[in-house]
Amino acid sequence: RLSPDRKMVPVKLLILGAQNTGKTALCVRFITKRFIGEYDHKKEVTYRCSRALDQEAVDLEILDIACKGSVASLESSIRWADGFLLLYSITQRLSFLDVPRLKKLIEQTKQSLVVPTVLVANKADLEIGREVTTEEGQRLAKDLRCGFRELSVAEAVLAVEAAVFQLIRLVWDQQRPLPDRRSYMLTVRHALTRKLTRSKTMQW
Repeated sequence: RLSPDRKMVPVKLLILGAQNTGKTALCVRFITKRFIGEYDHKKEVTYRCSRALDQEAVDLEILDIACKGSVASLESSIRWADGFLLLYSITQRLSFLDVPRLKKLIEQTKQSLVVPTVLVANKADLEIGREVTTEEGQRLAKDLRCGFRELSVAEAVLAVEAAVFQLIRLVWDQQRPLPDRRSYMLTVRHALTRKLTRSKTMQW
């Protein structure tokens, strides 16, 4: 449980990908747990919610931008964001081929090769129409230094949450200065050791 005096940690995520890959559906699924298939793609929407993750209260903003925006507005959205969800559909090879261009744009705009990013292969429930294999997705994620998740926004709310939480953790990893990160790992290790010792003594 979170103590009431913990301050909220703000995290800003941007979701990018070709049209009809399920970007808005993913945002809505994460925020409301509901799945809605059809959306109006003309407008830009920022979704806000707060979640508890690893004993931290996260004040989350997810920006879902219109497909037909200008390069300038895309670049300013990239500058705004801390982390990125790159989405493609396993049934749309072109959406998969578009991913490296988006990742390159993110790196150029952020002027960094280390940008918290998770590559999400959506529509895993539509196996019959698959045009991109899981291995291809994994290979691309490795080449682009991204996390990787293959899921179905329509079918699995937990997989959607896992992808977003993975990205938030990547953002935190980058935001924590190194010494702090090391001491954080030690704290985790001590906590685990304590837990293990306690569970052994509990059996008696």
